[in-house]
Order: sequence, then C-alpha cells, then structure tokens
Amino acid sequence: MRKKTTILLTSATMALGLAAFAPSVLADKVAIEPKFTYGETLTPEQFEKTRDELGVDNDAEEIQVRVNELNDLLNDDYPYQQVYSSAYITPADNNGAISVEILTPDTITAITERQYENAALTAGAVDVDIKVASAVPVDGSGALAGVYKAFDASGEGLNDQAVSVAQDELNVTSQITQENKDKEGYSDDLLNAAIAEIKTTIEDKKEENGGSISSDDIQVIVNNVVNNYNLENVISAENITAIENQMNKFSELELSDEQRDQIRNFGEQLQKTGGDLLNKAKTAWENTDPEQKEEMKNEATSIWQQIKDFFNDLFNMTF
Repeated sequence: MRKKTTILLTSATMALGLAAFAPSVLADKVAIEPKFTYGETLTPEQFEKTRDELGVDNDAEEIQVRVNELNDLLNDDYPYQQVYSSAYITPADNNGAISVEILTPDTITAITERQYENAALTAGAVDVDIKVASAVPVDGSGALAGVYKAFDASGEGLNDQAVSVAQDELNVTSQITQENKDKEGYSDDLLNAAIAEIKTTIEDKKEENGGSISSDDIQVIVNNVVNNYNLENVISAENITAIENQMNKFSELELSDEQRDQIRNFGEQLQKTGGDLLNKAKTAWENTDPEQKEEMKNEATSIWQQIKDFFNDLFNMTF
C-alpha cells in the first residue's frame, strides 16, 4: 500500500486559495476502443490468468504499463517498484456514465470501485466500462495508470491537469477510507457520495459566479456537505482539510456539461443505493422537481408564519 499522504497534502495545500484566480482547464469528453492494459511485472502465467479474469476479447489492443512511466501517468513522484494491477477498458452506451468492476477484490487493497469511477469522471472519461484485476495484492494504482495510458494510446489523451487532480482525489479518498473503514458511521459509498455532492455544489456555485469560486466558499461547501452526511464526528479534521485542499484543485477544472451531469448522476445513484448511512444523510434536493421544491418552501414559510403569529398574539394579550 502506498504511503503518499504527506506528499499529497503538501502539494494540495499549495492550491489553497488560488481557485478564484487560476485559469480554467477544460476536461473534455473522450472516446476509446477496447483496450487491455497490463502490468509490466506480470509473469507470462499471471498475464494469461489476468487476461482470462478480465474477459479480454481477442481483438482488444494490448498495452503494457511499465514501472518507469507510472510517475508520468499518475502525475506523482512515488518510488514505484512494480506494477501488477491491470484493466480492460471498453466503450459503452451508458448515457455518459462510467461503469467500474473490480473482479479480484481480494487483491486490490486500497482503491475501491467508487474511487476509480469518481477519479475517472474527474479526469474526463465518460461512457466507458472498466474492469480491474490483479494477480497479487496491490493498491490498484497500476490499473488506473493503465486507464490513462489507454486513452493516450487512442489519441484521446486526458488533460494532464485533470489527470493530476483526479489522482490527488483518489489519494485523498483512498487514504480517508483506509483510516476510517472500521469506524461506526463510515462507508466508502457515503464518502464518495459526499465528494460527488461537493463537486456538484462547487460547479453550481461557479456557474452562479461567472465561472469563479473562492477558497472560502469551498471551505463552507465542504463543511456543510460533510455535516449533512453525518461525517463530521467520524472523519478527522485532517481528513476534512485534505478534502478542502483537493476541492480547491478540482474547482480549477472547467468541466463539460456532460461531465457535470455524470458527476451529479453518480452522486444521486449512490444516494439511492448506498444503504442506511446514506438514507440518514441530509443531501441536497437532487431528486426534487421545481414544483415540489416550491411547495416545500411555501409550506415551510407558512408554518414559520403561524409560529410567529402565535407568539405575537401571546405577548400582545392583556391579563
């Protein structure tokens, strides 16, 4: 398992406060043909087993992911020594969504399906299916590097800054899950739903402000969402600061309309299927239509007015 938290927090902290002034970076939708990316360290036997586990078609392009290119692909400086995790990337008709399935969950020790999906959306991938497997226990970074390399090989390379932001995001969410996975009130789905809602709220705020957002606004958004998902007393203050720093970096990206829709849809889907912890979360009115929202507002206003009228009458009474 990688130990990159210090590097991550240091680099992320440098982005704090710059969101409102940094130039936007476009993270476009990209397309891809079937590709099988595999780790350089695999033995011939492990290669064949991994290929079979992923169900790779014979006509899929095979791309080797080498140890000495991991830093460039993942935009980090971790001292990698091996790469085993592999991925099979195929085009999909998912209305823009990304589907991720880890076929060997016992050997992908750190990165979850939701984290792969969230990071791939940030990096600019949409409308693809991704399957992940590893012959030996690893954190799963090699498979993500393979996804990035597959897009490069297709001539539809993901934006470097978007990939860097996605990778930092993956490091943050992975580290938080590792630190809190056994705590009551925590789940990986809960965290990733919260991250998706933070992203959506940031994008909405940017649209309101002509494309800009301040680090103070981001801090407020992060803390509000963390509280709404009942995570404020579960994850640490350091975890929350790491999310804030990461979201400052995210805010510098200029996403396409389709990416924004898919991030919102991703969060909504997690809210629907995430179980009891998500059922207890006070999420945004993602699934409420405008008429229902207006009725709720009017009802709330009416109740509040009745309360005010009651106390006005009470204190104006003559005894």
